[in-house]
Formats: sequence, C-alpha cells, structure tokens
Amino acid sequence: MSQDGLALSDEQRELGATLRRFLADTGAARSFADTDDGFDRAVWTRVARELGIQALTIPEKFDGLGQTSLELAVVHEELGRALHPAPLLATQAATDAVVLSGDDAACADLLPAIGSGDTIATVAIDGVTAERVGAGWVLSGSRSFVVSGHIADIVLVFAGDSLFAVDGAAAGLRRTPQESLDLTRRVARLDFDRVAARLVGVEGAAPAVLAGTVDRMLAALAAEQAGGAAACLESAVAHAGTRTQFGRPIGSFQAIAHKCVDMLQGVEFARASARYAAAALAGDWPDAPVAARVAASYCGQAFRAAATETIQVHGGTGFTWEHDAHLYYRRAWSAQQLFGGPQDHWSAIADHIGL
Repeated sequence: MSQDGLALSDEQRELGATLRRFLADTGAARSFADTDDGFDRAVWTRVARELGIQALTIPEKFDGLGQTSLELAVVHEELGRALHPAPLLATQAATDAVVLSGDDAACADLLPAIGSGDTIATVAIDGVTAERVGAGWVLSGSRSFVVSGHIADIVLVFAGDSLFAVDGAAAGLRRTPQESLDLTRRVARLDFDRVAARLVGVEGAAPAVLAGTVDRMLAALAAEQAGGAAACLESAVAHAGTRTQFGRPIGSFQAIAHKCVDMLQGVEFARASARYAAAALAGDWPDAPVAARVAASYCGQAFRAAATETIQVHGGTGFTWEHDAHLYYRRAWSAQQLFGGPQDHWSAIADHIGL
C-alpha cells in the first residue's frame, strides 16, 4: 500500500481474496453462536496451517511471517465482512503486546505456539494489581468483558505499570463467560485471586507497550468494522436489485437509492481511514496514534449506520431472526464500545493534538 494512494498491492489483494474464499467455505457465523467456545477450533487450526494468519505479524525469528499492520488490515476487513467468530482479534492484541515488550525470551516462549494456532491468547487491561512475591509475581483483581477470555490459553495482563503473562489454567484464575449483545464474539469476566504471573518486558515499562497495543487493537477493529459495513452494503444493494414493488425493483425508488449511496460513502471513507491507520502504524508515522483513533471513531459510526440502513432496506425480512442483518447490527453496536466508545476516541485525539 502506498502512502499517497493507499492502494492495495497485488499481494495484499490476493491475501484478501484467498481469505474470503476460505471463509466462504467454513460455514456461517451464526452456526457457532450456541456452542460453548463460540467458534470452530478445526477452522482455527486450518487458518494457521493453510494461511498462516495467526503468524502474520510475528517476527520471522520467532517463526512468524514478519508482515505488517497493512496485511493485517486486509485480514481483519475480510473477517469483519464474514463476521468470522474465531478469536483472532484477541490473539493479535496479545501478540502485539508481547512483541512491543521487547522481551526476546518471552517472544521465543510464547509467539511460536500462537503463530502455529496451538495457543489462543488475549489481553486484559485495568482492574488487576500486581504484587512481588519472592522472585515471582502474583496478580489480584478482576476484569470484565475480556474478548475470548473464556478460552484463552494465555492472558497478557496490564497490571499497574507492568505487563504479565498468565496461564489460562493457572490456579486462582476464574473465567466466567458473560452475556453480550454480539452473538458472534464472546467475552468473559476474569477474576484473579493471587494468580502466579510472569513479568513480560521490563518492570515499569508497560505504559508505552499498552499505548502501542491499543493503537494496533483499534486499527484492527476499524478494518473489521469497515469489512462489516461493506457486507451490509452488498447485502442491501443485492436485495434492492431483486425485491420488486409496484412492478419495479425497490432500488429504483429514490428513497432506497439514497440509502445505498449514503452507505457506499460511509464504506469508502471507512476503508480509507482504516487503511491509513494501518499504514501509519506500519510506517511508524508520528500521527499513528491519532490515525488509529480517527479510524476507530469513523469506522464505528459507519458500521452502525450501514447495519441500521441494511435492516431498513430489507424491510420486514431484515427484522427476522433468520436473516443475518441483526447479527451485523449487534456486532456494530458492540464493536463500537469494545475498546472505548467514540467519546473516548475524541478525547484521546484532543490530547494527542494538544487541545
């Protein structure tokens, strides 16, 4: 992707096309909504072994592919388009935290298994305190709405000003699935009762790691939201072209056409903002933190608008449980609050630019 045009390279287009074909063959997201895990572990393994998605941004020296936020944005856009329920967003956030810590020993111990698909990981931010006990550490406290927290094999925990890794099966760690508006993404409450933890990186260095991790989480989520908005647009346009009323396709009526045009504008701007954020992170541009927040704010709004209008274009069908429109609507509302709502993003942008 070039800085000027933000155009996808041939390799990035092929990555997106390959993943789209793969996801189309894995079954609808709603088919896993009532399962305990909320996703298909066999598909998760195939994604790792056949496509290498989990290893995409892991450095090559730790058995990864050494790609950047640009390629990752392509992946998350396709995952968002399909509402794919696998825990890649959470695992990617944990990967970013470990890499940004600069702890080569932790990278060597944790990243190869994540890249191979053998380890599912997530990140817990706030609500937990750390205490040094002898030569080690223990964590206490709780954190709600941890993405994929119910199934994570490793939890990267930001506690105080340090980063820690916790085994998902560690003594004293209680994981409670929580009900969520989004039926295609699971969250959980994690309670830590003096849970043994491994310090990752340098003690006291977590604030910078956290800032970089959050920027990358927001950029990935923005790309996912852009993909979801695109799927809503495509569904609405297809329905408007085939549903007839008064002997004409409903898309020929000005009210419906205007809705679709507004959705298209939102989708294109969402893609542009998400791709710019990814490019800024990949290039380590000075405005990367602001770009990530702008993308998170705009893409969240665009996805919600597209999901809402899709239901309207589909009419009565769009309100039924059997149609997927409500799944996109649920994802749009939930994702917009996942890592802070619009007000949080606007406040952060104001802080970054000195307002």
